[in-house]
Amino acid sequence: MNDISLLEDALRAYLNRRCRRAYAHDLRNGLQGIFGGVDALTRAARSTTSGKPLTVPLEQLTNFVQQAITNHERGLERALEHIAPEQHEPAPISCRELLIELARFLTNDAARNNVRIRQDFQDDLKTTTVLARLRLIGLALLTDSIDALAGGGEIRISGRTIDGRVQFEIIDTRTQPRPVSFVSDAIERLVAELSGRIESKQNETGGLAVRVELPA
Repeated sequence: MNDISLLEDALRAYLNRRCRRAYAHDLRNGLQGIFGGVDALTRAARSTTSGKPLTVPLEQLTNFVQQAITNHERGLERALEHIAPEQHEPAPISCRELLIELARFLTNDAARNNVRIRQDFQDDLKTTTVLARLRLIGLALLTDSIDALAGGGEIRISGRTIDGRVQFEIIDTRTQPRPVSFVSDAIERLVAELSGRIESKQNETGGLAVRVELPA
């Protein structure tokens, strides 16, 4: 599975057909289940006995995601009935809107105010598109699995919205040398593409503290 954007495309296309932007408790639970299944598929693809990534056809990925959404469809419908009883066509969600919603997830769910990004996301974050990287970040924020990083330390993300601006705080406490920096290779390019700004500084433990802000 070399291009995780296939999953992103399948998920976004189907969600945009099924419902408009509605983020309630039932919908969040549905998304967690969907992303958890995608995460399991991704990890299985990485751990093949041949040592080579497993190639999964796009049709199979699309069917998998559609089936996962169907399994949670009643929860999605309840959320829509509660939030948006009026009927109208859904609009695609932009990259910036995805980031705003991720910040809202973090702000509104105290149990996930600090979430660890796992090491096995790093290769995908280096190579995939903006939308795919957003999906991976969203997957890391929503999944129930919060394994510590193998090299020691962790990456924590918190987020909030202030006067329409989106702010993320990323704390990287890894002190061992690493060949690829999550912050420089994933977040900095993503923020630049969305016309935001980023500030970083060394923290007391030797790791990196970063603040990301997108314009209102």
